[in-house]
Amino acid sequence: MLNFKKKATVGLLLASAIASLGLFATPAAAQASSKYLPGQFGSYVRAKRNVYVGISQWHGNGYKPLLKKKGSLLFVMSSSQKFGSPVVKSSFTSGAVHYNRLKKLAFTMTDTVPLTKANFRKVSLKAPIRAVALRQGNGFKENKNGGFASPMFYLTLDNYIQYYSRAAMKKYDDGGVMEINYGNRYELYKPTASAKMTKTTVKGNTTTVRYNKYIKGLPGKKIGAHKYQLKITNLKTTGSRSFDDDYYGSTWDNYTVNDKPYFSGIVNDFG
Repeated sequence: MLNFKKKATVGLLLASAIASLGLFATPAAAQASSKYLPGQFGSYVRAKRNVYVGISQWHGNGYKPLLKKKGSLLFVMSSSQKFGSPVVKSSFTSGAVHYNRLKKLAFTMTDTVPLTKANFRKVSLKAPIRAVALRQGNGFKENKNGGFASPMFYLTLDNYIQYYSRAAMKKYDDGGVMEINYGNRYELYKPTASAKMTKTTVKGNTTTVRYNKYIKGLPGKKIGAHKYQLKITNLKTTGSRSFDDDYYGSTWDNYTVNDKPYFSGIVNDFG
């Protein structure tokens, strides 16, 4: 995953360098570059038409290329641009989707698909809290075994809540470094429980989610038969803590979920 980020960073720095020479571009080059979206690691796009983007899906006894239909949401895993060329090419994943869907997908992590405005449009998530790992508590604290596992949940891009108990987090993420927004096979973590989201609204810093079944471990409020609700508020504050004589450190963003403390962040190794 670090290689993906490094690749994406190099590609974007190169793209920026090329853009900075725009005053010297020929009219033909400028016209060509206008056909492409700027490459940006971690951004989201929607397909403007049916298109293959290097994602395959398991069928029967093998993987077959998956046609992404018009309107499909895609995560830009990396982008690159050759020096002197206006062409921007990218690689994609489906982002943080439900475990049962993700486990059937495979991705070509090379920048082979032209990021054209004809095929894609850049979008922002209407609920920015999606694909954010929300951990229970007031920040990272070391457990008796020296780990950092605490119950966690997140909202998938395809409208599920995925919840992970403390036991699951000890298995997958006792080191406090879990990231789930890239949606690649390195992030294939089987949830303890999941539920279908039925409605999502955003007002200010609060995202309200309704879902269809009780999940033990979440502070969900029952509002009707098979109807539960979470109000997730980004407090717009941060916290930090160091561990083991400053060998490890962490920073995080503070949230509340139905007025219970939650946070989002990772533990960094400074050694």
